[in-house]
Amino acid sequence: MLYSCNSCGASMVYDPERRALVCPQCGSERDSMPEGTSSMKMECPNCGAAFEGAERKLVYQCPYCSSWVSVDANLAAGNAPVKITPFTFGKKAAREKIKDAFDRIPFLPDSFLRDQEGNDIDALYAPFWLYTMEGTGRYDYTGEIQNTSHMGLTTVTEHKVYDIHRVINYCYRAIPVDAMDKLDDRTIDAALPYDRSLAKDMDPIYLAGTESFLPDREKDEEGYISRAKKWALESVDDREDSLTSKYKSLKIKSHERTMENNPEKTEGVLLPVYRYEYKGFGTHRIYMNGTSGRMSGNAPCDKKKVIFHYLVEAACTVISAAAIVGMLGVLL
Repeated sequence: MLYSCNSCGASMVYDPERRALVCPQCGSERDSMPEGTSSMKMECPNCGAAFEGAERKLVYQCPYCSSWVSVDANLAAGNAPVKITPFTFGKKAAREKIKDAFDRIPFLPDSFLRDQEGNDIDALYAPFWLYTMEGTGRYDYTGEIQNTSHMGLTTVTEHKVYDIHRVINYCYRAIPVDAMDKLDDRTIDAALPYDRSLAKDMDPIYLAGTESFLPDREKDEEGYISRAKKWALESVDDREDSLTSKYKSLKIKSHERTMENNPEKTEGVLLPVYRYEYKGFGTHRIYMNGTSGRMSGNAPCDKKKVIFHYLVEAACTVISAAAIVGMLGVLL
């Protein structure tokens, strides 16, 4: 599908704040897909140029005519995402959120977030697999409860020992695991979660103007499933702590737990990610949740500023010491 403006013919993009397709040339808006030619061919319907490097892309910007075109063959693929969570704010707002979060960090380079419009920030719809993990926990403990009472001058402590049996069925739905190898797993995980109530059925209108991709690997990839299972088991650990919190001197007699993926409930989705990469002092990446603004990453440090700061401190110390010596000389 060709994302062209009906008024001037320019390529339209989706504006998350206006919630419509917007023409950057004449300002026209549309809240539905513009009319165009749908084709399964890997070529631009506007100028006929062959798509280059679009094997995993869901939307493609032609390098010759700058038109944004949905790659229909990929949108119809068996592993194509079925849901999308649209961005809720634009790049300029993303820049301000990053700036507010990092402004208080000392020694930031002056060139950090230099572009006032946020054009140095990448927006992308990253593919995620949402997994459902189901399991059962069987627990046998012995635990003690102490009750202390006071009768006059006498303090009585009563000890009761219990056999504790717990059987719990676990089900964790929609565990997100990014399916894009270029993303740093730990950094993107720290920018989660996403509000599932914001998800929409897949609609190419949201893709215009934003990079988006098919998953790099299939949903049955063992590495992906292991990450989802690890997340579920960490949640189980937190829940287990609450099972016996009122007991003292807890002893485990037996502890059995299972956790397995339910492949029938795995779902492919696109989630909005802002990515800022700064390479002035090494490579520093910041990922931001495109709906909540939650972010994760590491800040660069300008070593020249650090050196200058400590030189000034040293100079101030020398001057202060000299002033004290001078005063002592006058007094003596």
